[in-house]
Amino acid sequence: MNKVNDENLKQDLAPLFTNRPYIENWLKNWRESYLRLFDAYKIRTVTDLEHVRVHHDLMPDNFHFIYTYKTEDDRPIRVVYTLSDYWIMFREGDLAIKEDKKISEMIEFTSNGSTSHPPSQEKLKLYATLFYQKTEKYFKKTNKVMLGDVIATKVIRMTADNFNPNEQIVLNKSTLLSCELDDLLK
Repeated sequence: MNKVNDENLKQDLAPLFTNRPYIENWLKNWRESYLRLFDAYKIRTVTDLEHVRVHHDLMPDNFHFIYTYKTEDDRPIRVVYTLSDYWIMFREGDLAIKEDKKISEMIEFTSNGSTSHPPSQEKLKLYATLFYQKTEKYFKKTNKVMLGDVIATKVIRMTADNFNPNEQIVLNKSTLLSCELDDLLK
């Protein structure tokens, strides 16, 4: 933006506006406004995966897969996938993928309570692997650039009862395996 010549910008833009005082005032202040907005806009460059947490939220019975990454400016960012418990509790959610040992060793399992039917940690590790692969593919596509501090998905469900399309997405296993992170975002 430093290479923008104010005089050339004035010559280019002035004929396009009928309200001459408005455009003249805008031309005087555009750079300051741009820099203020640019500073407020959090653009992060992701470096390394720092931590993986799988949290079981018993109300409303969802699993959160939280990937915390380091950034070039030493600020943590998070990528959060939310998965309904149906995927974990029933055979329809079984995945035929290979577990990533590196990810499995990084996982911290947490819960906000206890249950008489604890989830399979092996199955959770497979989902953690799947979501990690989707995240890495996303970062490769964006050259590891991320806007903001958090990327969060809709609640990924297998059933459509009480479905809220603004907050949830209904998928089958095949679609979940083949979709990209972009497809799951709020």
